[in-house]
Amino acid sequence: MEWVKKIIYRKAILMLFETRLWSWLLLDIIPYIRFTCYYTSFPGWKYMRGYRHLEAGNFILTIDKWKLTGLLIPGWDHAGLCINKGHEFEIAEMTHTNFTKSTFFDLCKTSTRVSIWECPGWDWDYIYQVIIPTCLSFENTPFDVKLEKGIKALACSEMVFESDPERRMGASDEDILGLGIPYVSPTGLSKAKNVRCKWDSNNEVQEG
Repeated sequence: MEWVKKIIYRKAILMLFETRLWSWLLLDIIPYIRFTCYYTSFPGWKYMRGYRHLEAGNFILTIDKWKLTGLLIPGWDHAGLCINKGHEFEIAEMTHTNFTKSTFFDLCKTSTRVSIWECPGWDWDYIYQVIIPTCLSFENTPFDVKLEKGIKALACSEMVFESDPERRMGASDEDILGLGIPYVSPTGLSKAKNVRCKWDSNNEVQEG
């Protein structure tokens, strides 16, 4: 029966999450698997157009169709938060190396699709006095390999979600992987009640 299969699948996955094998695979193996030996397919002209729209307090969602994680995770597979545009540390991420200080270029060069989002409920005071300081407080937080709630460990989308302590964005905790537990995924951020996509690289067409 279908419901029995779902229960077995969920229990098997949740049991796997508790093992050292899973932590090793997720942190040391899966992030390095890409199904191409060629250069990144994200062109510079798209990067330049996207960068014009980037502002502090925006969150970024990405997809890399050539990466194993892009095949395993439905929809958007990674998220980051813009901390300070135009500096060596622009984007905060949670990756297999834990809290990561990156730039917009870093996200683009490892993606096939990039989008920039804003939450109309995040005014400038909230962004600079709450969102950014809260995000920076996660600097010593490890990567969440179990999709557990709370800030003891954080995945990429959880970092963005937890940086909004007043829950102004209204993010979705839809179980897109069918695990039987609620969690905020990158796609869950895109389905939030109070967010707007400012820019999507898939909508760009090169002139000339």
